[in-house]
Amino acid sequence: MRRVFYTTPDPDPARTVEVLDVDEPRCPDAGVLVAVEARPINPADLLLLTGRHVFTPTLPASVGIEGAGRVIAAGPTSRLRVGDVVALPRGGTWAERLAYGDDEVLPLPGDVDIEQAAMLCVNPFTAVGLLEGLPDGATIALNAGTSAVSRLVLSLARRRGLRALAVVRDARSEDELLALGAAAVLVDGDDLAQRLRHAAGAPIVRGLDAVAGAASGRLFDSVAEGGDLIVYGLLSSSKVELPAANLVFRDVTVRGYSRLRCYAAMSPERRAEIGAELVALVSSGDAITPIAARYPLERAREAVAHHERPGRQGKILLVSPPALPTG
Repeated sequence: MRRVFYTTPDPDPARTVEVLDVDEPRCPDAGVLVAVEARPINPADLLLLTGRHVFTPTLPASVGIEGAGRVIAAGPTSRLRVGDVVALPRGGTWAERLAYGDDEVLPLPGDVDIEQAAMLCVNPFTAVGLLEGLPDGATIALNAGTSAVSRLVLSLARRRGLRALAVVRDARSEDELLALGAAAVLVDGDDLAQRLRHAAGAPIVRGLDAVAGAASGRLFDSVAEGGDLIVYGLLSSSKVELPAANLVFRDVTVRGYSRLRCYAAMSPERRAEIGAELVALVSSGDAITPIAARYPLERAREAVAHHERPGRQGKILLVSPPALPTG
């Protein structure tokens, strides 16, 4: 069985990957063996391959943080069946076949587009997780308003009846974000908190911070008492800057967000609900990810090199033919 490994850090990530033959994984009693059909290349994969990720693996290490495939074997106590389509949120997905416990995969309808399903567990699942626990009709604010995750958050917020205010670097994207579902679009700046509170017309119960640095403090100041600020990205800085006096005397919780930690804490029933919501987003066109190119697994080096080309539009996928009939 073929699997892609990260062999040594290198500024050129295409030189760090190698396709090796490994032993077949064993199907667990309460789990499944999955033939992986599609796996995207994500920016986090490139951070790993160039030695810039916060996680430092023991080499050689497997690569890939999401994907999708079909169950080709199920253990005697598994809840899943051969032929089921599942999204894979972890586990070195750049491989032909992988073994998982039932609770480690996200079951999906059999007619889902498997290439789009392969891209549900990072950006779309992050967007869902960032909205967990919000009451009906709540008002939120988010920065990096034009990012892929923010766009998904806006679409989800509209579907759920939440009001979302988007913060951007300039006003060129205002009409587009309003069409996606933003209640208001504001350009970042020193007086952002005051303008956000005025535009909201209601208490902002959650801020979603993908930028970090001083932007964290501006978003923190906009959140109402009893609300929270979730930091999930570091687009401008590796540090979070908060006003110390406000942090001490205000009742606003600051916390980080981990997609995998959120997934692990959810019940299988909640994961199934989220899976249905994400599939509905794909079906409606709100979560369709453009695909720039597809490569077979054995051409992983070429795929990584393509990912690094300037001007690339869309995701690069590593694909395998279906192991089971799909008709």
